[in-house]
Amino acid sequence: MIENCKIVMYHYVRPIKNSKYPAIKGLELDSFIRQINHLKKKFHILTATEFLDGLINQEKIKKNSILLTFDDGLKDHYSHVHSILKKNQLQGLFFISSEPTLKRKILDVHKIHFILEKNENRNNLVNEIFQAIKKNKEEYDLSSPEEYFSKLSKPNRFDSGDTIFIKRILQRNLPHKLREKIVNDLFIKHVTEDLNSFREELYLSKDEINEMAENGMYFGSHGHSHEWYTQMNEIQLKNELETSFNFCSKINYNENRLIFCYPYGNYNEQVVENVSKMGFVAGLTTDVGDAELVSNCAYTIKRYDTNDFPQ
Repeated sequence: MIENCKIVMYHYVRPIKNSKYPAIKGLELDSFIRQINHLKKKFHILTATEFLDGLINQEKIKKNSILLTFDDGLKDHYSHVHSILKKNQLQGLFFISSEPTLKRKILDVHKIHFILEKNENRNNLVNEIFQAIKKNKEEYDLSSPEEYFSKLSKPNRFDSGDTIFIKRILQRNLPHKLREKIVNDLFIKHVTEDLNSFREELYLSKDEINEMAENGMYFGSHGHSHEWYTQMNEIQLKNELETSFNFCSKINYNENRLIFCYPYGNYNEQVVENVSKMGFVAGLTTDVGDAELVSNCAYTIKRYDTNDFPQ
């Protein structure tokens, strides 16, 4: 009989409504506290070691088990999540990208989140992106903005077509140098010019990571630069994974086996092969469903979003 468990995925967890960014898509802190109380009553909350022993060594796990995972290395996870888990004697698994710490950068994925937060009227933002595409069309040999919009504006279960277009065109579908420039220009215009202060407020510091690890939290990898890995060549992918592996392998105290969490949930056979070769023992996706604890599923493990559980 195949063992399985559920895995819940979190990103922003903070008091949202009365904050500087009341439209950021995340989980209200009060809702998180209620959800943790609910999950404690209904499930056995796994540690990383219990999960990995079940996955790799085929050890039996308790019935109705669940794993708590937190993506992106956000300051929220220290300021709010850490103390709640510690109080409840629970372990969270935190997946961090190394670039914000090693290069003191704000990842484009997060710049885009906050650009969207400041533009609830998506039409204006779409028009600004259209103008940027037209302005750079000849230099970069781009398609028309209308073609990009038609191809990319496919809604999913959480985002409208306009929002998906904005995310995809700024994350992956323009040349890297150009999309990086457009994202940075939009961020400075709509969010803030003070990039250093924003970065300090957004991400975990080294000291916070170390304190959380000392208190029993587990840290895994969310890559280096949080890019779409299926768009990278072999050398780029290897460098990304090696940098990330070396960064994360120095953090944990009691569990040396490293889990990888695919940025954007983006992977294919080549990515999985490289993740395995680098020495990661498992890979978490954003595919929805129960996690099957069998070796042939170790690098394509499914998760649920926090919104799939009562709050």
